[in-house]
Amino acid sequence: MPHINAYIAGQAQLSFHEVDAVDHPFELMKSIANQALADAGLDAAVVDAIACVDPFSWTYADLAPRLAADIGCRTDVAEIWLPSGGTTPQDLLHQINAAMQEGDLDVALLVGAEAMRTRRKASRRGEELPWPARDTSIDPMRGQKPFSSAWEARHGLRLPIQCFPIHENAIRARHGRSQAEQIDVASRLLHKNALVAADNPNAWFRDAPSAALIGTVTDENRMIAYPYTKRMNAIMDVDQAAALVIVSSRYLERLQRPDQAIAILGGAGAEEVWNPLERADLSRTVAMQVAFESALASAGVSAGEMHAFDFYSCFPSPIQMALDALGLSLDDPRAFSITGGLAYAGGPGNNYVSHSLATAVARLRARPHERLMITGIGMANTKHTATILSHAAHIPAHASGRTIHRVATGAQALPVIEKAVGRCRIVSYTVEYDRDALPVNVIYLLNTRTGERAIANARDPAEAADALMNREPIGREGNLEWDATAERQYFVMDLN
Repeated sequence: MPHINAYIAGQAQLSFHEVDAVDHPFELMKSIANQALADAGLDAAVVDAIACVDPFSWTYADLAPRLAADIGCRTDVAEIWLPSGGTTPQDLLHQINAAMQEGDLDVALLVGAEAMRTRRKASRRGEELPWPARDTSIDPMRGQKPFSSAWEARHGLRLPIQCFPIHENAIRARHGRSQAEQIDVASRLLHKNALVAADNPNAWFRDAPSAALIGTVTDENRMIAYPYTKRMNAIMDVDQAAALVIVSSRYLERLQRPDQAIAILGGAGAEEVWNPLERADLSRTVAMQVAFESALASAGVSAGEMHAFDFYSCFPSPIQMALDALGLSLDDPRAFSITGGLAYAGGPGNNYVSHSLATAVARLRARPHERLMITGIGMANTKHTATILSHAAHIPAHASGRTIHRVATGAQALPVIEKAVGRCRIVSYTVEYDRDALPVNVIYLLNTRTGERAIANARDPAEAADALMNREPIGREGNLEWDATAERQYFVMDLN
């Protein structure tokens, strides 16, 4: 039988969508950690290491040591920590697995929680929450590189909602689809996820909107950043918590319920060229393909042997990129999410993958012959992870159990030109809208005639948006201008 380094022996998750407010994240983490330990049949005193996903919704000093002390861990419990991002739960799982391979620990607890919905509701009401003082010295994104460069941020490319629509439009152009056809593709993919969420008791939204409702702009479903409507976006305003208990192979026989353990067959992570502006192809991601291929190779299986996937789906474009990386069709009958994804199951800060992993454990216990692939994405479609799981009783013959934190991709950054003028060609773009459905910014990514990459805005967002919607803009040329007063570049697309 193949040697597997680590198993997920316990899981717990909660979604507090039926209450008006919840306690602060630390208290949610304590509760869910104890539930996961109970699910594994273990006491906190046997835990060797604890890993916490830093919450967005509140900040604490010494989070892991405090949590360990409060749930009854030993005083010598180790902390495993990594900077936050959408891949952090998986990166931590992979680090735990690697430590168990080296014989450095036997039992680890991975836990995260968010209470962003409660916090924002209180803020809108002008109320003070009865929570302890927030530690303002702690940045939830501490240790992480900036989302994008200062030059990109100056032009508005500073958040996922500006980045992923740019990918969506690039995907459309590569496939030669019309704008309406691409919105239909994105809507159908998210509808497929929404149907999964409808059957998931932990999902935040279980109403399963149709593809037409997801893709159609209405007062309730406004356009956020073209082509993404509100219902195409991850929902961060959730109160959710999840925890996992991981044990080494040598500890497995001590469990009260070893038949409930889930094997980590293999896993890997990779990073794209960090700044979106510097990536050669915005319709694909090299790092995703490298992470997926490495994880599958470590697990000794192929994508065709997976029974279901949970593709990190903060937006529709990552689902399409995942299918492309695996050589799969949009019409593949297998599930692309086992939770419903971040737009429907919920997107609790950087802790979503803890929930997809917990869901995978429950699913594999109920369907022990299945194999699942769970993926993660962090920052501006920059960090990518994949983990392959099976029931402990059905480990493939060639599984290595190996996890690799980061696999090199070999991708090179494109040269970027700043404060430039001249002729450029549109590589991709997005249009941002305000709550009154008015265009407020256009972000262009451009190629110069001499091979550099540039970023620019439109001087008149409404006029530019009208031009963009009435023709295929990607591949069109225009004039790039530098405005020293605004300290930004502007682009005017040719209309003939």
